[in-house]
Amino acid sequence: MAFQSPKIDDEKFAQIFQKAQAKLDELHASLKFPGGCVGFVLPDGRSGSVSTGVADLKTQTKLKPSDPMLAGSIGKTFVSAATLQLAQEGKLNLDEKIERWLGNESWFARLPNAKDITLRTLLNHSSGIPNHVDDGSFQKAMFKSFGKDIKYEELIAYVLDKKPLFEAGKNFNYADTNYILVGIIVERATGKTLYYEIAQRILKPLRLDDTFPSNKNVLPRVVNGYFQNKPIIAGGKFTVNPQWEWAGGGFASTTEDLARWAKFLYAGDVLQKKYLDEMLGSTTVGEGKGYGLGVEIVQGKFGKSHGHDGEFPGYLSDMRYFPQYKIAVAAQVNADETPEASKFIASAVDDFAQIIIGELVAEKLSEAEKLNLQKTAEDWLKLVDAGKFAESWEGISAELKAKYAKEKWQSTVQPFLKKVGNFKSRKFKNVIAFEAETVTIDFESSFAKLSSAIETLILKREKDGKWRVASHSIK
Repeated sequence: MAFQSPKIDDEKFAQIFQKAQAKLDELHASLKFPGGCVGFVLPDGRSGSVSTGVADLKTQTKLKPSDPMLAGSIGKTFVSAATLQLAQEGKLNLDEKIERWLGNESWFARLPNAKDITLRTLLNHSSGIPNHVDDGSFQKAMFKSFGKDIKYEELIAYVLDKKPLFEAGKNFNYADTNYILVGIIVERATGKTLYYEIAQRILKPLRLDDTFPSNKNVLPRVVNGYFQNKPIIAGGKFTVNPQWEWAGGGFASTTEDLARWAKFLYAGDVLQKKYLDEMLGSTTVGEGKGYGLGVEIVQGKFGKSHGHDGEFPGYLSDMRYFPQYKIAVAAQVNADETPEASKFIASAVDDFAQIIIGELVAEKLSEAEKLNLQKTAEDWLKLVDAGKFAESWEGISAELKAKYAKEKWQSTVQPFLKKVGNFKSRKFKNVIAFEAETVTIDFESSFAKLSSAIETLILKREKDGKWRVASHSIK
């Protein structure tokens, strides 16, 4: 069913804003992370943002929606977009070997897979190059030498002479090193700095005024972050220098700017259709099936979404655009490597997308209908928990039955269940009807290998009037 964007008057906008603020305050009270922000863009282009908690635990300064945080790897979306613009202008070629741009460097021959790497394999992480960020000596230097800026070639040095992880283009391994190389190539092709190109091509034209390079050890506008509950800014300076991230991330931003950016980019306002299709369609294998050219592609309860998440010590971020509903949502929290922050960011974008989509298109369910749907979902999940796969097959949709034969259902489901381990507990969260004859039901669940998870069932009402399971996910 095609989504028809409803008229959003001031009253409806206010309702969305108020519900978003209430939900964020509720999550803050429950999880007790320092502070968090959520930004959103509606189908008509109007945007807003809310905040909760504090910008600094010591001073107890209230966090404002306009307070920027380090956005981590979300910065790759700017790098990729600028690179693809250069490709559509004929200044770069996605499938040309990078040897053209880097072959004269003294270190080039020592780069894993050097002669086989293309710009495309860098952008979709299929180059086979290890990630310098995972190198123990890099991590030690990053925390020890926070007062020192680094040359970008020094970052590449951490992977030189290492064995390729796989043949270029044949697998997937997420590596910031890929984007460091892309950044150098962009500068060679343009004769300008990467930050200049992104500012002129993206930030200024789109008026992303609260997004700026995190290329200094002092960034006065950025709020304090907390890494393993310790402040990342001390005496006004970062204890991990953001300048070291560069093309692997390299930006501070607000959630409203990030949500606006996601809608601009993935709705087609930044790239020609051919190159947006390249961005979204240049996936690889394994985990790479969900990663294009600087974009994470997620299939969730609201259909497919496009975006990226980000982590920099002390900060977690996520942004996504939901094309089916023409909305974008971004979330940030000024904490990292704590269970509370991780739990918040894991579901924040979906939580707030649900509020917006619910206000725009959800059908109203009676309490009796909600209870009946909850029982249907719980009864089916109990069969799965008990290993009664043949019986659970009877409760799946006709579409799933056509895809998975009854005798193969157990072998289909079991690998998925083994990843999370044995069931421990489940608490009903909500049920919402986003489309005719379709409902989404969420549970807060716990498993042996995943102590805190959101478990989602999508039920569809079939021709006989019965609700059956069309999708089951745990994350």
